[in-house]
Amino acid sequence: GRSRKPSLAAYLINMSLRLLAMRRVLKPTGSIYLHCDPTASHYLKLVMDSVFGKKNFRNEIVWKRTNPKGMAKRKLPSNHDIILFYVKSVTAIYNPNTMFIPYDINNLPEKTLKKYCYFDGSRRYQLVSLLAPAQAKSSLTYEFMGITRTWRWTKERMLKAYKNGRIVQTKKGNVPRQKVYLDEQRGLPLDDIWTDVNIINSQAKERLGYPTQKPLALLERIIKASSNPGDVVLDPFCGCGTTVHAAENLKRKWIGIDISPFSTGLIRERMIDNFHPALTKSDITIRGIPHTIEDARALAQRDKFEFEKWVCGFIGAEGMFRQPGERGADGGVDGLLKFYRFVPKKVAKAEYAVVQVKGGKVTPDSVRALRETVDRLGVTAGVMVCFERYMRTVDNQRSRDTFADVFGSYPIIQGYSIENLLANAPLDLPTYGRRRKSGLLNL
Repeated sequence: GRSRKPSLAAYLINMSLRLLAMRRVLKPTGSIYLHCDPTASHYLKLVMDSVFGKKNFRNEIVWKRTNPKGMAKRKLPSNHDIILFYVKSVTAIYNPNTMFIPYDINNLPEKTLKKYCYFDGSRRYQLVSLLAPAQAKSSLTYEFMGITRTWRWTKERMLKAYKNGRIVQTKKGNVPRQKVYLDEQRGLPLDDIWTDVNIINSQAKERLGYPTQKPLALLERIIKASSNPGDVVLDPFCGCGTTVHAAENLKRKWIGIDISPFSTGLIRERMIDNFHPALTKSDITIRGIPHTIEDARALAQRDKFEFEKWVCGFIGAEGMFRQPGERGADGGVDGLLKFYRFVPKKVAKAEYAVVQVKGGKVTPDSVRALRETVDRLGVTAGVMVCFERYMRTVDNQRSRDTFADVFGSYPIIQGYSIENLLANAPLDLPTYGRRRKSGLLNL
């Protein structure tokens, strides 16, 4: 029968157990950020209060992910998520100097326009006082530009700033003041409503095709706020690895956990792709993904869906991300491989090969069906991935049609064994995807 969704009580018990485990490993100086949608945030806040203590609540951050796509008929459009921010103790690290957003010169707040009302060419600036507070040392009392006062700076520093054009006297007899340029300021202080970090669009360079991928800027902001270089960042549900990518960028140590072999393989590829040669395969320890043919067979028998995702991630195919048991309009296609074909006098454009993964027996009908899928979807080629024992079936039943470019010809339908995959053997496709381009096959 159909599998039922877990009840709310079961969901909250499960989350409580996970959060208790997180609290156990969190240092007194640590913080935890829990991302959820508005349908769950009010329940999870009660759980977080129970696990971490109400006194350790810091913020409920509203992250505006995107602009509304249109009018909703029965409610207001939904365009935000919630991030719950808690700390382990009062000694938790927090870096307020990182929580600023740059000024938008074309859309400055009225208050900022009034403060920075002077111009030096195209640069806005304001004039601020150079006078010291009443309790300042008497040694800072001296004459400068005809005015004797107790100043904030030493005379040497005042003279240097004056030579650099940073001190002005609006007219003779007026107290000199300091020029402060708007473009040198940190920006506007950030509050608990974040509207400046948009969801990753389809053309974004960092997009991996993972359905719940978060923007790198969002995770970098969180990590900067609550840790220092050298600290350890843990993401226990790391998905496609945005958190560990951000942590590596910011010189933090990191641990990522995910139950999906596809996710762990994708993260390793992402890290090497972005940080090679500083990071290589030997620098990243992965536990739980197949390294031998026996491991691969065991995964195929244990979880067909995860086996498909592991294969697609390993060869660099963008997965279709169906749920277990779901069969969509893709007709059983498990992934898409992008490649470029170079033809004389034509601009190279992205083309695709569909990938079908078989963890068990391959029949002649399934090979013929792959060719029908290639024709129906209008892609260039199809790849059947299976264990070596079934490769003869693929070779015997596939059509012998080929396509070509300036470097040679390639089969429209081809087989690729799990044994070849584990040996990092390339597919017979032009400019075989980003793995060949980035040199990962040679690592």
